[in-house]
Amino acid sequence: MKQIDIIRTYAQKRCLVVDDVPDARAMLKRILVDFGATEVDTVGNAAEAIDLCLKRQYDIVIADYNLGQGKNGQQLLEELRYQGLLRNTALYIMITAESASHYVLHALENEPDDFLQKPVNRDSLRPRLDQALLKNEYLREIKQALDDDKIGRAIAAASAIVKKPHRFQNETRKILAELYLKNRQPDEAEAIYAGLDDERLPLWAELGLAKADYQRQHFDDAEKRLGAIIREHAYCVDAHDLLARVYEATHRANQSQHALQNAVKISPRSASRQRELGRVSLEINDENASVHAFRSAIKHSKNSCQEVPDDFVNLAEGLVRLSSKSSEESAKALLDEAKTQLASAEKRYGKHPIVQMRSKLIEAEMCAKAGDTEGADSCTADAIALHANMKYSVIGNTSMQLCIECAKGFMARGCYDEGEAILQELARLNVDPEHAIKIDKLLREPATKEGMAYAAKRNKEGIDHYEKGDIEAALSSFQEVLRELPNHVGLNLNLIQALVGKTKMSALDDSELAMLNSCFQRIGAIGENSNYYKRFAYLRKRYERLV
Repeated sequence: MKQIDIIRTYAQKRCLVVDDVPDARAMLKRILVDFGATEVDTVGNAAEAIDLCLKRQYDIVIADYNLGQGKNGQQLLEELRYQGLLRNTALYIMITAESASHYVLHALENEPDDFLQKPVNRDSLRPRLDQALLKNEYLREIKQALDDDKIGRAIAAASAIVKKPHRFQNETRKILAELYLKNRQPDEAEAIYAGLDDERLPLWAELGLAKADYQRQHFDDAEKRLGAIIREHAYCVDAHDLLARVYEATHRANQSQHALQNAVKISPRSASRQRELGRVSLEINDENASVHAFRSAIKHSKNSCQEVPDDFVNLAEGLVRLSSKSSEESAKALLDEAKTQLASAEKRYGKHPIVQMRSKLIEAEMCAKAGDTEGADSCTADAIALHANMKYSVIGNTSMQLCIECAKGFMARGCYDEGEAILQELARLNVDPEHAIKIDKLLREPATKEGMAYAAKRNKEGIDHYEKGDIEAALSSFQEVLRELPNHVGLNLNLIQALVGKTKMSALDDSELAMLNSCFQRIGAIGENSNYYKRFAYLRKRYERLV
């Protein structure tokens, strides 16, 4: 592109400069005008920037990282993308005086088009901005398709562009492969990576191959690739994140937590990563790690679109559970903080029924731990009443994880039908096979073929022990699998049958009778049309004779 063409390109762009220092704003505006821009607006903070972006669309946004009170430049970028106010065809350039790695890495995770260190002047800005503009113009057709939410058209455009030799060949290949992965076409993505001419694949291609392995559920291959990436690029936070997901998919929650802890050490300012670490830590009963992670998620999501009710109620849950393992003095402080977090959730999201139900169920847990049975029952009844009056359309507008935690909260209080109803609606709305397994693990009947296959595989070992007459081994196997699939009807019936079978050799003790009762509670009522009905009715009669 000739110099005159670059000047014409600037003249066609509407620009926005965001900086809390008036002299810096004025300087950047003068520079852009010198480059050829004719429309340059300036504001002093993120709130003003968002107001302007609501009124008009900008082609170039240049924002300082530190913007005084309120959102910073990285949070502004998140917000503009979250609200759909920054098109894919627009450029976002971030300027910062920060040099600490955790600031820089977190800013880069949000993928601004460029990231410049201060001081910035005309000579340092010109080549970087020219390059970003040139690349943006070359890839405009792809980005326009993404703005129109037409991923198929974007793939077609990228496929056409990648065939033409040009200076942005690798960037186009990278975009095309990522589009294939986004469209769940891992084989096509792998073909792009494998077709690179480089003797040694770039990091983004190595990581892309691991993502393709993960999508195909080739978890061993993904783990090997990610291990190699991390050995060579220890600060590749995306590799640690994906490795955590591989560990979780292969039922190694402790290793998943460790991978997330490594990721958080590299980039601690990511609220979503802290949130994920908190969730995994809660699942393995590491309340200390969970509480620390959710506190960090709340801290780093303040003033941003990343702030969600999940963090407040999950922190409260972790604090309540931690209190039962603490001294009396520490327990009181932890419970007081839990009440504060629930009050914060009420203040911010008090009209949201899922948040209300989750809060009430945590309050019920607090009362139960304090020995206040009446209070626990009252809070549970309030949650049930909220559930009865809830419009199920709200589930589609709520984070899946919050809905799952709410369902688990109901089940922990013995309200299996209420929890099941939430999960069934989630299963109906979900289109992601990765999330389907999470939901299926809690449903009485898996809703997907992946869930059915997983349950059948985990069930087989216990059945084999039972058929060989090894009742103790069968009991152990069924109990182990029910830790992952606690409400599955068939598995609960298998455990009941193994316990009933044990009575032929010896009487059941109180804990085993309680286990029987718990299994029937989880199963709930079974209609005569169910394939399980005859077996259920027979085992129910045997159970009633025992008790």
